[in-house]
Amino acid sequence: MRTGDHRHTTRHDDVLATLDLLADGAVVPKGGRAPVPERDAGTSLGRPLAYALRDTTAGRAVLLCFPFDLEELPGGRRYEEATLTVLLAGGLHALDLHPPAGTVAADGTRITVFGLGGQRLRWTFRATGRGGALRPDGRWAQAVVRLPAPGAEVSGRLSLSVTTVQPVLGGTLRRRSAHTPHDTPFSIPAAEAWSTAAALAPRAALPGAWALPPYEQDDDGAGPPEGTPRPDGGGPGPDPEGLPPGLRRLCLAVDIEKYSARDSADMVRLQRVLLRTLRSACRRAGVVWERCGRQAQGDGYLVVLEPGTDETRVVPRLLDGLAHGLAEANDGTPGAAGGPAGEDSAHPRPIRMRASLHQGIVHEADSGYAGSAVVDLFRVLDSGPVRRALDAFPDTHLVVAFSDSLHRDLVGAGYAGLPAGGFTRAEIEVAAKNFTGVAWIRAVHHAPPPPTSPSRSE
Repeated sequence: MRTGDHRHTTRHDDVLATLDLLADGAVVPKGGRAPVPERDAGTSLGRPLAYALRDTTAGRAVLLCFPFDLEELPGGRRYEEATLTVLLAGGLHALDLHPPAGTVAADGTRITVFGLGGQRLRWTFRATGRGGALRPDGRWAQAVVRLPAPGAEVSGRLSLSVTTVQPVLGGTLRRRSAHTPHDTPFSIPAAEAWSTAAALAPRAALPGAWALPPYEQDDDGAGPPEGTPRPDGGGPGPDPEGLPPGLRRLCLAVDIEKYSARDSADMVRLQRVLLRTLRSACRRAGVVWERCGRQAQGDGYLVVLEPGTDETRVVPRLLDGLAHGLAEANDGTPGAAGGPAGEDSAHPRPIRMRASLHQGIVHEADSGYAGSAVVDLFRVLDSGPVRRALDAFPDTHLVVAFSDSLHRDLVGAGYAGLPAGGFTRAEIEVAAKNFTGVAWIRAVHHAPPPPTSPSRSE
């Protein structure tokens, strides 16, 4: 494939498309013309495979397999990370995902997963250690879906992104991110799904064949009992109606002050500012936005960070990023320094925000995130003490509340960027919800940049 030719091409039956991976952050030339994308690597997306699992009253369950290969990299470069994203169409959603979240492959690759119960699925394969490298070939991911009606097809779109590293002088590493130039559509007629009741010997080498035996039907057409161990020792088989995996996650919830008092145009503007501020804060904290669980709530937002996040570094940087983003959004806004602003469009009120941070077990449910950690997070965010704290600090745009356990782990342990001064302990009680707890609240002030020294000519 010629460099710069980003159209997908099919080679043979088992390849869906061969694509360039284009480097992120292309520079826009003078005149505002579209940037010229730079090829960084390449990928071969395998044609998705489907295996019919069993018939149920709710429809037929199908195991989908998504294989992909990366091209070999020259000059000592290596793949540090690869993320496959699958967007299912036609109302399909994932009943189970393979590899499951938290898997460590035989070669040490760590795999994180997102999307159980949803339509947008994501698998991230990450090499471990400073010198770790991903094997470029033989990667795959699987999802179990249920067809809504006999004869339905399985369709959707695939995309891939990677991070590559290259050693440079001084022992440092040069990292680059790249992505496929477009989503690649796929479609599998239900009639073409392989039957797992048949012998698998001819297909034993198919990607992910290890995951098939738990789904195979017995002679009477029934599947194996729930909880049957997998032949590879990986634990019990999936329970489509059971509890989704619970992983310990750091959660951030935010809410804009007096959002409902704004007019429609201002609400639209505030939602844009909210999203831009969150994305910017994550970027400043070194958090990859696409790897976070995200749930919009109009005037608020929930961000569920990926498992294994270094809270000691991420939390202070997130708070600095939120304060910085709000300060930028309010720059030049009358009343932003705390004085009352007019209510007409010429004198908009400053954007102020409450935030809450907590960590605990979180489940990806069918329509959002579930678990007591998420519930407690929002109980604190919406509580009277946190609302009153924002009123009590008119000179700031942001007030944050830490859960008692997070405060103890981070602030109590004296980690950098989280001094104990400024936190106030508050008893939180929401009688209508039968909730009591403890939160630690503080105002987060944005530190303005130092003044620029005047030049001698001035």
